[in-house]
Amino acid sequence: MFLIHPSDLPRRRGRCRPVVKSLLGAEREIVSTCNICGSRQSVILARRDRYGFPVRTALCRNCGLIYLVDRFTSANYADFYRSGVYRSLTSLYNGSRSTAEQLEEVSATYANQLIAAMEGYVQRSNGARLLDVGGGTGAVAQGIAEHFGLAASVLDPAAADVAAARRLGLEAFEGSLEDWDSEAKFDLVLLCKTIEHLFDLKRALLKIRELLKPDGLFYCDIVDFTEACRHEGPPEVTAKIDHCYWLCQETAPAIFRSTGFEVVSINTISGPNYVGFLLRPCEPIGPPAAPGPWIDGHVRRLREMEAEWYDSASRPYGAVDWLRRKAYRVKRTILLLAGK
Repeated sequence: MFLIHPSDLPRRRGRCRPVVKSLLGAEREIVSTCNICGSRQSVILARRDRYGFPVRTALCRNCGLIYLVDRFTSANYADFYRSGVYRSLTSLYNGSRSTAEQLEEVSATYANQLIAAMEGYVQRSNGARLLDVGGGTGAVAQGIAEHFGLAASVLDPAAADVAAARRLGLEAFEGSLEDWDSEAKFDLVLLCKTIEHLFDLKRALLKIRELLKPDGLFYCDIVDFTEACRHEGPPEVTAKIDHCYWLCQETAPAIFRSTGFEVVSINTISGPNYVGFLLRPCEPIGPPAAPGPWIDGHVRRLREMEAEWYDSASRPYGAVDWLRRKAYRVKRTILLLAGK
């Protein structure tokens, strides 16, 4: 059972239409090559995103990276996040806005999950530093830093979030990782629920490698695109204008290796669709390439999901279906808050 019924998607897009319409005139660019391996061979998976933006989503036929072909320019993405339009759009799509108390509770639970995943790997030492890229209000960075005895810094493009992090007493910088200039070196870098939002994935990962100390650790979690489609719906229901890239559990390790990181541990306890990777610096090995049969099989699975999703439209979407989906969402939230 998909979370988004075919008859529900038009309603969600209808709520988002005013914001989408206001952004249709924003300058865009076309991405014709894979950001990681440079291949120009791709498979178009969707021609619109979940909000209704006319943007294409493609899968690289060489390394398996999933990326937006049509996207905003870097400057327009900066405005998109800085102005708060991003959160307004997601709230309209979901039909609800999370309260500060809910976000605080979820952040605390998520920080505890990451601590459990990194315990025994992160070494406590005087003067050790943590950088949370896309760290928002700083709640996650604060929890992890306090547990491991680290001095925490946050980098985020949203001015309001940076201000909130500073109110917590954290060092916080407004901006994007790709454009951030710093000579500092960190013992631990976090890229949590953020990698999909990067504008230049390869450049960002190389920048993180430069920011890490030789014996430092990098924690990054991804929303597995395949699992997201399996739960939410096919690529057109899952793709987002704010997600320039998507990785999968199968393709992520080789993409990380190509930019100079090797896997230390994999974490699957942060909730449905998420896979976390604890990484350390290594010599780059690449460019990555996924086996051709895997690429073709992956595309086939996504097409089958799309067929199943459209087929589900023939089944009535009444009060019982709504309650089932509501119960499933509540169950997912409870499991997340319980750390499962």
